[in-house]
Amino acid sequence: MLGLRVSRRAPVLATLLAVIALLLAWAPFLSRMDLVMRHFDGPNYLVVAKTFYVPTKENPLPGYALSPSYFATHTPLYPLVLRVCSLFGGWKAGLFLATGFLAVASAGAFALYAKEAAPEIPVVLAVLAFLFLPARMFLYRALGASEALMSLLVVLAVLAWRKGRPEWALFLAALSTITRTNGILVVAVLCVALLVAGRVKTALAGGALAAVPLLLLFSWYRFLFGDFFALLHVHAESAGGAGRLTFPFAFIGEMAVRNDWETAEMLLGLHLFFILCAARLWVKGDRLEAGLIAVHVALFSLLRERDVARYYLTVAPFAVVVAWRDVWSRPRIAAAVLAVLAPLSVFYAWKTIPMNLCSEPAYRALLSLLTS
Repeated sequence: MLGLRVSRRAPVLATLLAVIALLLAWAPFLSRMDLVMRHFDGPNYLVVAKTFYVPTKENPLPGYALSPSYFATHTPLYPLVLRVCSLFGGWKAGLFLATGFLAVASAGAFALYAKEAAPEIPVVLAVLAFLFLPARMFLYRALGASEALMSLLVVLAVLAWRKGRPEWALFLAALSTITRTNGILVVAVLCVALLVAGRVKTALAGGALAAVPLLLLFSWYRFLFGDFFALLHVHAESAGGAGRLTFPFAFIGEMAVRNDWETAEMLLGLHLFFILCAARLWVKGDRLEAGLIAVHVALFSLLRERDVARYYLTVAPFAVVVAWRDVWSRPRIAAAVLAVLAPLSVFYAWKTIPMNLCSEPAYRALLSLLTS
């Protein structure tokens, strides 16, 4: 599709490593995989996969979903993957099949990308860094979450750009907009890159076409909920009435004023890390990846949001691996880093998978919906 002519060795190796990483994450729970299924946001995505947002007579997640529009924030491409995978053994098996497939596919895509963007990094080290770092990504790649699909689409979009296929890059970016809404930023950066390259018509036409999936989704929300911008309104309500947007980095100050120094320092550290990574990528000539990180920093600096660590996962592969190619290209140093950080990621996943579960009554209601 992207004009790639590479050895099969890299994707095969990535597949093997992804399976091992996934089994490591699941190891303590293989006899009680319902814990994996109950971990949010898996139940939300399963509801969307079953109903495609159409309101049900009974609350599908009693105690959590306050209105049918609650599910509007869980955009549909990942639920569609779940629905397809559910054809092979039902909804439970489908969730685990989708999780495994996306873990393998995203790792394989990154192996191909790393060979193109950072050939000095040994493939095995690049893939291991991608799979285990950051710890939050290692966790979500093992759960019913959209991060692995988003990672697959964004990595392939950047690879397509590097291969001189902007039309494929925009197509993949368009799909990312209905996977996680920050896919809009991926489309925007690609269009700006095309404008800078003097391809004005391609930028305008491609950008307009890339907006179609999200516009169709918003039109569906308008039909069901009477609210074209239901996704944005539900997000805004989650800010607790203070308004989700603020001045750049002002939320850090708000946390400090509330005497929540830990959150303030965590946010400051996250933004600082990604700003430095964007600068490193820019200096090394990886302008598209630098631009993707920069626009995410710009947007997230405006949000009243504690959990930006999760939002940054879209660009984490570029920040954690490619920006630090001078570290990962030295096998002994890279192995030492992974020897410390990979076990921490596994430990983090083992401790957090049993947390943030939907309640037993909500889980029973969900199973009833899925079997109806």
